Amino acid sequence: MGQLALFGGLCVPLIRRASITLLSLVASAWAVAMVVFGLSLFAHANDGWLQSSIGLDPVLWNLLGLASIGGGQFVFMFMVADRICPQAGRLPMIWMTELAIACLGLLCLVAIGVLMVTGFVL
Repeated sequence: MGQLALFGGLCVPLIRRASITLLSLVASAWAVAMVVFGLSLFAHANDGWLQSSIGLDPVLWNLLGLASIGGGQFVFMFMVADRICPQAGRLPMIWMTELAIACLGLLCLVAIGVLMVTGFVL
């Protein structure tokens, strides 16, 4: 029967649309939470409560904030934008943007690890 095959009383394309909508909503909330957390790390990196609670340098907090913002952008592009506009995800410029943001986040995490292991402070 193709697309008209029933699954549990509902049409399969309807279930697929509902699952994509639910995935997009959850991924959007996840991405927003990561970006807001990263922005709050940027805003409070020079305050005393972050250093006194964990004892990390403000540079590390800024790098963690940048990694969180990059991660939130990547989650949104990969989980939401590519599913809503699949043709745009095949364009080389969009693909390169996703790679650049993912590399930025990974580079920040590697820099954090190196700074924490060596104890070097900028």
